[in-house]
Amino acid sequence: MEGTKKRVIICSTSDYAADYRLYKTTLSLTQLGFEVVRLGRHRKGHLHQENEGIHLMKMLFEKGPLFYLEMNIRLFLFLVLSKCHIIYSVDLDTLPGCRLAAMLRRKKLVFDSHEYFPEVPELKDRPLIKSIWLLLERMLVPGIHLGITVCHSIATIYKDKYGLPFYVVRNIPMEKRIQPSSDTSSSTRPFTLLYQGAVNEGRGLEPMIETMPYLPQCRLVIVGDGPISQQIKELVEKKGLNERILIEGKKPFDQLPSYMANADLGLVLLENKGLNYYYSLPNRLFDFIQAGLPILAMDFPEIAAIVNGYHVGLCVDNMEPEKLAQVIGQIIQNRDEMATWRKNMSQAAKELTWEHEYEVLLQPLLNL
Repeated sequence: MEGTKKRVIICSTSDYAADYRLYKTTLSLTQLGFEVVRLGRHRKGHLHQENEGIHLMKMLFEKGPLFYLEMNIRLFLFLVLSKCHIIYSVDLDTLPGCRLAAMLRRKKLVFDSHEYFPEVPELKDRPLIKSIWLLLERMLVPGIHLGITVCHSIATIYKDKYGLPFYVVRNIPMEKRIQPSSDTSSSTRPFTLLYQGAVNEGRGLEPMIETMPYLPQCRLVIVGDGPISQQIKELVEKKGLNERILIEGKKPFDQLPSYMANADLGLVLLENKGLNYYYSLPNRLFDFIQAGLPILAMDFPEIAAIVNGYHVGLCVDNMEPEKLAQVIGQIIQNRDEMATWRKNMSQAAKELTWEHEYEVLLQPLLNL
């Protein structure tokens, strides 16, 4: 497309500096010859900074219905006043403004669903709000030109509901982003459990903290931030575990490999609080594989297919603290099994790369 570069505007409410999927998407689109502009919101505590390729809008409202209304109005205004060929909406919370702008300007609309938004845990006990998002989904999704999502289960939901094919692009790291390591356990430090990602409801953090008193030989490192961060800190304080549970806060994605290199077991433990989690494929699952870090995961369909299929860790169906502690204790004792998991990760890491994964989108994007 040299000389006739198509301009893509990516619209998202996430933190671009911490969102590795958006970084990979931007890089891949650029390599295809697109000019990419990222549009988002400025928020206190976010890591990203405005630069030539990123426009951040300072919002009057930080959360709730007024935030989503303001965000989509401002997305719409930016999009109708800006040069663009393709509008790229990330998740349902940006789709209203993007869909309206694409329809008015007769532009192609890409919808990249990083999660199944109506089934996020925050909406589980809010039927009215959930029904509003479902209504928006029914109104907006049929008008997209290209659909993308993160796993086959969510793609099937969209296909069954709207008859639209969604391309599956899983949250897989780029090739050689993380240098796989050999056994990193050390007699000079405790056995280290690692969680990295958003600190949200249903991520298994509370059960894991409740488990730690039964694991005096372990420490837990939490890398991330989110709506329940303060609640997590208070629980750690209440349990008197400040010395064994380290809360590192949000870090740029390029700093995460150092945490994985100094851990012994990566945690992908999710509670069954809706289809969004039940069918999820978290970034950290694939990051741990690239790092050669054995995995303890929840026995949910998409996650288990990777962990058991490549034999790179263990899946559990119960997060009751004493039982979870027993499982982790057995993993610690079974060093031969952990060595097998690490060995298997070498092959898995070769197959599970963003470069291979994104190939499915090359022609559909170029045809827009």
